[in-house]
Amino acid sequence: MSAREFVVRVGERELVARVTASDPPVVIVDGVTHEVTAVAGGRSHVRVQGEVAQRIVTLDDRGLATTAALGGVAFPLDVRTAQAAARDAALAAGRTGGAGGGLVKAPMPGRVVRVLVSAGQSVERGAPLVIVEAMKMENELLAAVAGTVKAVHVGEGVAVDAGQALVELDPS
Repeated sequence: MSAREFVVRVGERELVARVTASDPPVVIVDGVTHEVTAVAGGRSHVRVQGEVAQRIVTLDDRGLATTAALGGVAFPLDVRTAQAAARDAALAAGRTGGAGGGLVKAPMPGRVVRVLVSAGQSVERGAPLVIVEAMKMENELLAAVAGTVKAVHVGEGVAVDAGQALVELDPS
């Protein structure tokens, strides 16, 4: 059974939702299975498997949830694919691939175009480390901290997955 993974933000909470391709579809939110029933008006009724209480989820024209209502109270939702969420998080962290700075990860699936550093090399904060091509765009990943390159985990031309370790730095 194939599934698509999404990151759903409700207020300050961020949840992971996996939508199965089963019939009827099932949504697993942070490990809890929900049954989905489509209703008129671009809405779906969603309930935890085995429970009576339903949440009403409204979908946009792309089929992504925009609001969820429980007990008459509506909550806006920000829904992104897991791939888009990983990319956005990496870009928000200054395109370093992680806030910790020691490990630079691929922000999305792609191909390593160039490796600009080697193990043992000293780098300054903001120095380019690796260029990854994804979605026909080249993304230059930068050092979040000054330090020494501890390890380079990829080579040029290698396909990488989102979150895959590319370069490891030993901060100075």
